[in-house]
Amino acid sequence: MTTGRMNQLVIMVNLCSSVVEGIEHLMSNQENKRLKEDTVSGLMTLVGNLKEMKADKSVTHETRWMAEIIKNWLFVYDQEFKDRLYRWYFTTLKEIRNLMAEELETCPICSGKGVPHYSAVLYMETGEQEETVSKPVRIFMKCEECGNYYLAKDERNFLKEYKEHSRTKAGCERLLKDVSSFAPEGSLLFIGDKKSQLYKEAEKTGYTLKAITLEESEGHKGYEKYSVVILDHIPKTRDVRTVLTRAAERLTDDGVLWFDGPDFEKTLASLEKKGTPIWRREASEVCFTEEGVDILAQSCGLSIKSYRRVGTAWGRIEVIAKKLV
Repeated sequence: MTTGRMNQLVIMVNLCSSVVEGIEHLMSNQENKRLKEDTVSGLMTLVGNLKEMKADKSVTHETRWMAEIIKNWLFVYDQEFKDRLYRWYFTTLKEIRNLMAEELETCPICSGKGVPHYSAVLYMETGEQEETVSKPVRIFMKCEECGNYYLAKDERNFLKEYKEHSRTKAGCERLLKDVSSFAPEGSLLFIGDKKSQLYKEAEKTGYTLKAITLEESEGHKGYEKYSVVILDHIPKTRDVRTVLTRAAERLTDDGVLWFDGPDFEKTLASLEKKGTPIWRREASEVCFTEEGVDILAQSCGLSIKSYRRVGTAWGRIEVIAKKLV
């Protein structure tokens, strides 16, 4: 769920706490030069990160000031300094948390503004009514611009296991038939696991077949072009645009890309009818809508040729897109 930027912000929170702890030790042991150097280094790292994140300039300035007074032993262990230290600490934490909130509100597909759309809540009963606890274990955002959904929170380790999506033999045969209607012959690149049902069915087609893992597909130079690229499973990442762009780069000028993803709107409709907890299912970082996937495809140099909604209770969206020339 987290982006590189979010991971960096989490590290900054931990670094703030480490810096304060270091300064508290320095107050009682100013002879520890190694600790002083580590504390100053931590503060200057925060300065660089705050500037990179475009944080409030006053917070960046105060952090630099804190580094200077520690570096040059300009502080005196008194209540006034302690007040300023903790004031800096809480102000910096607040700014970092504001930056985290902005990151969660930024759509990973189009960089538009996302708003909370649905919270999956887990209820835990301990026997007494007043002890019943409710906890949001998954929160989906919806982008106001492209209309796609993405995760803002997902406590994957809260439950021991999820029910994961799997494809049937008949479903694989049908989707390969759909693909062949746009590219009846040529070469096919399968990105995924050779043990999957989809790969087994792809072996039976008339395409010249090659399979690589998702990790192998991340290379940018010296690869062949294919009439068809099938992305077996989009990885659990918010950076779906990069994954699809890399797949599209492997297409010939008239080639087609097939990929799929969860139909979040259909999932919610099923939840309303049957009450099945949405947090019991595997969650993707990004879920598509028809309008939203078209915006995504264009940003990846693709044009949507087929958009199919499949499944009954837990629906999925299957997309066939052609490379724009």
